[in-house]
Amino acid sequence: MDDKQHTSSSDDERAEIATSNQDQETNSSKRVHLKRWQFISILIGTTLITAVITVVAYIFINQKISGLNKTDQANLNKIENVYKILNSDYYKKQDSDKLSKAAIDGMVKELKDPYSEYLTKEQTKSFNEGVSGDFVGIGAEMQKKNDQIMVTSPMKGSPAERAGIRPKDVITKVNGKSIKGKALDEVVKDVRGKENTEVTLTVQRGSEEKDVKIKREKIHVKSVEYKKKGKVGVITINKFQNDTSGELKDAVLKAHKDGLKKIVLDLRNNPGGLLDEAVKMANIFIDKGKTVVKLEKGKDTEAIQTSNDSLKEAKDMDISILVNEGSASASEVFTGALKDYNKAKVYGSKTFGKGVVQTTREFKDGSLLKYTEMKWLTPDGHYIHGKGIKPDVTIDTPKYQSLNVIPNTKTFKVGDDDKNIKTIKIGLSALGYKVDNESTQFDQALENQVKAFQQANKLEVTGEFNKETNNKFT
Repeated sequence: MDDKQHTSSSDDERAEIATSNQDQETNSSKRVHLKRWQFISILIGTTLITAVITVVAYIFINQKISGLNKTDQANLNKIENVYKILNSDYYKKQDSDKLSKAAIDGMVKELKDPYSEYLTKEQTKSFNEGVSGDFVGIGAEMQKKNDQIMVTSPMKGSPAERAGIRPKDVITKVNGKSIKGKALDEVVKDVRGKENTEVTLTVQRGSEEKDVKIKREKIHVKSVEYKKKGKVGVITINKFQNDTSGELKDAVLKAHKDGLKKIVLDLRNNPGGLLDEAVKMANIFIDKGKTVVKLEKGKDTEAIQTSNDSLKEAKDMDISILVNEGSASASEVFTGALKDYNKAKVYGSKTFGKGVVQTTREFKDGSLLKYTEMKWLTPDGHYIHGKGIKPDVTIDTPKYQSLNVIPNTKTFKVGDDDKNIKTIKIGLSALGYKVDNESTQFDQALENQVKAFQQANKLEVTGEFNKETNNKFT
């Protein structure tokens, strides 16, 4: 039977509903009436373009199945007849799969809903990989630069790293075939494949070109990164996927072990992901039995609550959340919950504002239909759709988003005047160090703060912003 899943964001899925033993594709004459839901696991995700929320939940439903009315049945029969006529009688041979997809696309388009869409088998596979954080490949991040496919970096411990792939390696061939002129996503598709199979990359490094044979493996992309910056623990959360809550818990415990009392949860440009992970993550800071999010359909409301005690190591921590207009879906659920319970102060700019919920239904051929079904609210009942979450403290977005990367090939010291010095000052200020001005001049006051930063990070205390200091700083 095809799986029906409820969703509330853009990269994901949500609820399996018991319908009947009939295959969903042949069950077009049935209708499900929802009376009561119990949500067990939920998923929210957001694409950067449409930020569609997808909530995935397994639910028990008291339901009643009834037939279509006469008008609906007549419309359905008409669609079927048109399909048959065009497929068999049109003067040019037609691709039945394309006709079917066009019919579905047309119905979805008529909804005039940017959050409802039909995904092909290939798109569904990519969608599911985004939810799980798992894919089969070699573990190398790539980018297209000057019409070349270049390795940005191999993931730590990945097959690519073990095979000797390095940053800035240029890939010229995959399995002996030139990739010249190919789009990045086409090359990625060629490099990926079935687990335990091999792929041969022809790599250009300087003037040398050589073939590198790499065995494809299942790769898990981590969604949480922890860095100790001075007296603050900065935890960057890229998306909400399988076990992001576990990764966040580990990061908080590391911050506690490092003796830090302040942590910043950076959710900027986080498009969302699994809602049940957002609930578990909120549970790290919010006590047992508290509502994290409310799901609403018509007159029916379901409160999703925490199920465990909060993490004791996090109780005395000063929590800050950093957001921007790219923070959406599960990011907003998590932020909204901590904000409503006064567990964190929110900094940055207003979030995306995605408060409606989609359902996904996957069909036997691997394709998937996503459509809007419900909305969600914060614990205090705030409906953020189209509004976003307003931060407690607004930070001028261009100020922290347009900062240039500080080159680690240069050392900055007292007397220097350089645009990168302004970036150093803004960064130190964000980390809690006292900076009197944001000029481009390296003055005595900045030297003192650089020394404090070096001392806090167990570096040689010179007062000069050198390569070692830069590596810790960034």
